[in-house]
Amino acid sequence: MTISNRHSHFQQLYTDDADPWKVRQRWYEQRKRSLLLACLPLQHYRHAFEPACGNGELTAALAQRADAVLATDLSPEAVRLTQQRVRQEEAAAAARVTVRQQVVPQEWPEHTFDLIVISEMAYYLPEHEVGTLRQRCMASLDDHGTLVLCHWRWPFADRQLDSADIHAAFDGTPGMHRLMQHSEADFLLDIWSRNPCSVAQKEGLAP
Repeated sequence: MTISNRHSHFQQLYTDDADPWKVRQRWYEQRKRSLLLACLPLQHYRHAFEPACGNGELTAALAQRADAVLATDLSPEAVRLTQQRVRQEEAAAAARVTVRQQVVPQEWPEHTFDLIVISEMAYYLPEHEVGTLRQRCMASLDDHGTLVLCHWRWPFADRQLDSADIHAAFDGTPGMHRLMQHSEADFLLDIWSRNPCSVAQKEGLAP
């Protein structure tokens, strides 16, 4: 799927339905989101980046865990929906979120982040763009940063790459340590960090 096709596809998708995957209604989506958030190794982050933010449901949750959140999407309608969703949060949380239209990985913010969340988007990319995505993540992740990948595992029409292959491509990145992997029939969740310490080690509970 070309960039132009992806743009048209997702713009039409969110224009037709503000919640096309029912991320606000389905227990599957609610549970997956809760698992992702619970698996983050730090309680709080300084600056999080979430490309492909969709309608902003995960963005709103990340705003409770970070001082600043940058959320982007290639669809202008998705950007509008995320802005709308964030405004439903308390004023302090809403003020922590910036939402932009951006084509990832070609367009990338000139910031460093201590949390990058790649959720349900990399399988739309061709293999060479996944390689670019990995390079961009590594270049903008700070010295103790956390990288999250979470992807649906079942076949679907627009899939370009298998989710397990995408995660495997990130797994061998020099200087990155996989802190955990949660694998189910439905989705795959991996978390890496430049810091190899576990949560218990960070809190002095383990050597």
